[in-house]
Amino acid sequence: MTSADDNIRLVFVSRKTAAALLEISPDTFDQWVRSGFIPPAAVNRGQIIRWHWPTVEAKLAERPSNVESDPFKLPDGPYVRKPKPRKPRAPRALVEPI
Repeated sequence: MTSADDNIRLVFVSRKTAAALLEISPDTFDQWVRSGFIPPAAVNRGQIIRWHWPTVEAKLAERPSNVESDPFKLPDGPYVRKPKPRKPRAPRALVEPI
């Protein structure tokens, strides 16, 4: 038997609800919106900001056409450090116990 909540289809969701549905933090959701990985809010009326959930699902279901849509890629800028090349270490001398 199904409950009444199983039959509800989400249409417009808040930032917090969308993040919970995606199982990410609201801060990560904000980052994904800023990077374009998730479309911007469909309703933005003062304090009422909502995302059209079917559009969000469709955007996440499509295959990315380029690598730049990676939400975890850090933007280039003065505060992003590039990894330094490591120097190869000399092999350690093996010492046998007495």
